Parts: sequence; C-alpha cells; structure tokens
Amino acid sequence: MNAAPRPRPRRLRQNVAPDLLRRIVEGRLKPGEKIIESRLSSELGVSRTPLREALLYLEREGLVRSDMRRGFTVEPLSARDVRETYPVLAHLECLAIRTSFDLLPLLIPELQRINSEFARARSSEKALELDSKWHDLLASQSKNSRLASLLRTLRLAIRRYEHLYLADRGLISTSVTQHRTIIRALRKRDLEALLKAVEVNYLFGMRVLLRRMGEE
Repeated sequence: MNAAPRPRPRRLRQNVAPDLLRRIVEGRLKPGEKIIESRLSSELGVSRTPLREALLYLEREGLVRSDMRRGFTVEPLSARDVRETYPVLAHLECLAIRTSFDLLPLLIPELQRINSEFARARSSEKALELDSKWHDLLASQSKNSRLASLLRTLRLAIRRYEHLYLADRGLISTSVTQHRTIIRALRKRDLEALLKAVEVNYLFGMRVLLRRMGEE
C-alpha cells in the first residue's frame, strides 16, 4: 500500500504576510505594539521562519520596524507619513489616468457598480476593500508596470490610515460623492476636471486624517 500523504502545513507561507497586514490594518496589532513572535506563530499555525520572512517584508513596506533588543514592533501612525504619502499617491494615480485616458470611459459601468456597493458598505473593512478596488480599477489601464508597482506599494502603506478614515460612516458618504464627481468628469471626457477631482479625493482624506492626529 502507498504511504498515506503527509499532512499539509496549516498555513501556506505566502498567506502569512496578508494575514499580518490584516491584523495591523484592523488594529488587532496596535501601533507601537511589540510583536511576540512565539505567540503569533502559534496563532497563525506557522514556524518562526515564514513568520520572520513576512515581518521583514512588512518592514520594507513601512508597517513594522525591527530593533536588535526589542525585536519587531508595529510602526506607529505618523502625521508625517500621511503628509508625505497622500499627495504622491494622488500624483501617481493622476499620471496613470493621463496615460490611459482614452480607455477609461469603458470602465464607467464597473466604476459605478463598485461605488454603489461602496455606498452600502456596513463595515470599515468592507468599505476599505471596495474603495481600494475602485481606485485600482481607475488606474488599471495604464501599461506602465513600474507605475503600477509604485501605486500598489503606496496603497499598502496607507491601508491603516484609510481604515481609520473609513471607520466614520459620514466619510464613506463623502468618498462616494467624490467618486461620483470623478465619474461625471470621465463621462464628459474632461481630463482636467477628472484629474482635479482625483486630487480632491486624496487631499480631502489627508486633511481629515491630519486633523484627527492633532495637526491643521
């Protein structure tokens, strides 16, 4: 008889980083909190090696930091991070739009569908998922792979801040309205109005977050 197949590991290595990211974004691993690797590896069902690899990946993305004495800690929320990241992300998304503008009207029905679902979101987690999906679609027609990579990296960097922003139901409604303004400009094929509306969407969120963090 053939030997029984060996049991599969409880978690695949490539699933560790997304799980850690979700815990950080949702606040289950809090800003400034020390990461207890032994406890976390037990909770996730992985050995310390893939856990350490995932933590090093998230350190490169600016979500955790390492110290020889303390080990890994969750990166604190930072007003400087907000000020520096949101305008760059707005600029890069506008660049993606400029380079694919002729193709974007084809996306209007799907942009409207996602935005309608976004308006009905009942949790900040679902709202964050749909908002990210909406912006990913808007920038999806650019053929610049380096630009697409930069956008993915920066969107990852702001996920915790977006989760904080979208925890307010009133601000979800504001974002939905801003998305509708972007779609209207796209339907009219008014590139300058479209770029301005995208910039307003990002910089409004930046200002709200800075006020919440005690800055004007």
